[in-house]
Amino acid sequence: MAPSPYLLSVTSRPTAVSDSLWQRWYTEEHLPDLVNSKTSNHATFYTEVTDQLNSAASYPRKFLALYQTDFAEPLKTENYTTLRTTSELFGKEGGKEGIQDNGDFDARNYELIQEFDSTKIGEEPSPYILTVEMHPQDASDFDEWYRKEHLDLLSKTPGYRRCLRYKLGPPMPAALSKGVSDPAKGLAESDGFVPAYLAIHEVDDLLASFGGKEAEQANGTPWTIKHIQDSKVFVARAWKLVHQERY
Repeated sequence: MAPSPYLLSVTSRPTAVSDSLWQRWYTEEHLPDLVNSKTSNHATFYTEVTDQLNSAASYPRKFLALYQTDFAEPLKTENYTTLRTTSELFGKEGGKEGIQDNGDFDARNYELIQEFDSTKIGEEPSPYILTVEMHPQDASDFDEWYRKEHLDLLSKTPGYRRCLRYKLGPPMPAALSKGVSDPAKGLAESDGFVPAYLAIHEVDDLLASFGGKEAEQANGTPWTIKHIQDSKVFVARAWKLVHQERY
């Protein structure tokens, strides 16, 4: 099965309830709601992994939901706007019933530009992903680098499965990024600037794929170094799969 043409990416953090209840709400209610309404074809929920790759950066939103969808702006569809906006779960810890009153969200629309699947694994979710945001100076050369060199080298690392690459889609209304002082901030927290490209690398094991000599070789070529240095933003974050929903 091919991936959907569009992606809704939402990073979040609870502000009025515990992390455990936040995860419960996402996995028991929110992801099923979006899939059952056909807002999304396939939804996955992750928690950030910060210990394995020794990332020095720290970002406030430690949860990530990815919604594959047929809609360029899924949160503007009737499928989504008719969904429930409250949850009785939050009252269990003294939170308010309104969903937006219990958390801080940053939502972004993306359009698929490349699927790299040398293993032919398809839509079976991997236990870990690495999200990489970049904003190149030369978009054409950036695309060639990914297609002609970078993904081929990464696919030789142990446990590497697949990569889905996206470009930024229509901007999200500020009202849908409640709690964000600047709605452009979020996944990268990049001083109010949203990178134009997102790559999602799917792997079996973070250290096996990105901590060995094969990864060093893939990330040490002159072409790779050029684009990392030239990119206005380079943010790599690792995530562990918690739950998936599909129809």
